[in-house]
Amino acid sequence: MEEYVNSIKSQIIPLSVIDTQGSFSNIPFVFFYENKENSDDFMPSEKLHNSFFRTMQCFPVFAGRINSTGIGNVSVVVDANDINTPEYIEDTSNIPFSRLKDAGFNWSAWPKGVATAGPMTCAGVDGEIKLINVHVIRLKNNSGLLIYLSIPHYILDGEGHMEVMRRWCQIYRLMDSGRLSAVDELPVYTFDRAILQQNLSDKRSPVDSMTYKTFTESSYLSEWFAWISPKLRGYILSKAIELQHTEAHLFHVSNKSFASLRELLRSYIPDIDTVSVNQLLLSLATKTLAQSQMVADGRTFDDGVVADDALLPVAVIFETREQLGIENTKYIGNVLMPKITTPSMKKLETPTNAESLASTLSTFNDTVNNIGPPLVASHIEMVSNRPSCFTRPITRFVRSKTAMSFVYDVMPDMYVADFGNGRPEWVSPIQPFRANAVLLLTSHDTTDGVDVFMTAFPKVMKEVLRNEFWTSIAKIIY
Repeated sequence: MEEYVNSIKSQIIPLSVIDTQGSFSNIPFVFFYENKENSDDFMPSEKLHNSFFRTMQCFPVFAGRINSTGIGNVSVVVDANDINTPEYIEDTSNIPFSRLKDAGFNWSAWPKGVATAGPMTCAGVDGEIKLINVHVIRLKNNSGLLIYLSIPHYILDGEGHMEVMRRWCQIYRLMDSGRLSAVDELPVYTFDRAILQQNLSDKRSPVDSMTYKTFTESSYLSEWFAWISPKLRGYILSKAIELQHTEAHLFHVSNKSFASLRELLRSYIPDIDTVSVNQLLLSLATKTLAQSQMVADGRTFDDGVVADDALLPVAVIFETREQLGIENTKYIGNVLMPKITTPSMKKLETPTNAESLASTLSTFNDTVNNIGPPLVASHIEMVSNRPSCFTRPITRFVRSKTAMSFVYDVMPDMYVADFGNGRPEWVSPIQPFRANAVLLLTSHDTTDGVDVFMTAFPKVMKEVLRNEFWTSIAKIIY
């Protein structure tokens, strides 16, 4: 710990609007490791702790505090004399690893209190917003352990989250083999947000109308929400999430299911093999949630309650490292770009069959097929000129119980997080989350399909689980 403290240098890291537009939530995942050899020396506590804080030397940003100076201008301030020490907690549990494994790692089987930070970015018990939270729980008779790792979206995105985990695993293995000095040979990360502006395309393409409207039209609520402190904003959002009582489930869509879906659609979309699994899931999940909301409201798709011109806001969120040309730079920050589209609610609510799903796929074509460097440059330019605009999407969406968010790109492979005893037996998000969100995850069997994390209000989720088309394609894990 002393070495870590001495390594921290005072600095200010200005955050971009690309960071703040996702700043409301944390990125929390839990990694499960089994002691397959029944070793007394399985992932020893001291080595895990020491390797973690050696890893933190590679990420000095986590020693800082979120500081807001004016509406929308946010930075991480690292003060070497007043470090915001990363939270690292280790506990034990009387639950054996076998019980978790037999339960399929269902959330209901987990030890109590795994998540020490929750789904939204807010202050902890010490009154500070920690920029990284780790909770290690060693299971009964050292049969295994789980590692909860949560990082605020202020600091990084899903790729950055996994980069932290990968580096921790690397350093642990080097420490375990007596080659800790080799850490200095590992690639160095950059946290300089100027890299985004430096890599913008010289060309521009128009931002679609709904995205432009969402980010440029302010309201008293959005401006107030941007003006208040990060701690107060986090507190309000965390309480709002609690009141939602959101229900979440994890599903698996196999390669076989994707193949059957393509065959079903082929007569309507001859080039269906060129349509990505991401777009297939975007279309199917959006229709399923819309239909489930309709049934939960006691409506039918042809009862005339919903106007013909009613629209359903969907924020489709894209990872843009490739478009910016920075995929090999070891940049730690956010590069997520939302496109907000509004498909017809009535069309989404029609029963899912080959014809209606093909129609939904075509609706999303423009959304997913025009993510090039000129559009990314236009989006970054648009939000950078309006620092307070980062609160406008959430204050607009919060007024709609049907508005959805869909993270388009599959999260990086989390099963590569190997501390030297093999890949994790399971990796999972935490259960509490905001409603109407869909996140795509690498499957446990990394060669077969995609796992889908979906959230909804309880009455809506009840109908999702009854939706015949969805459940024929997506098999529930828990």
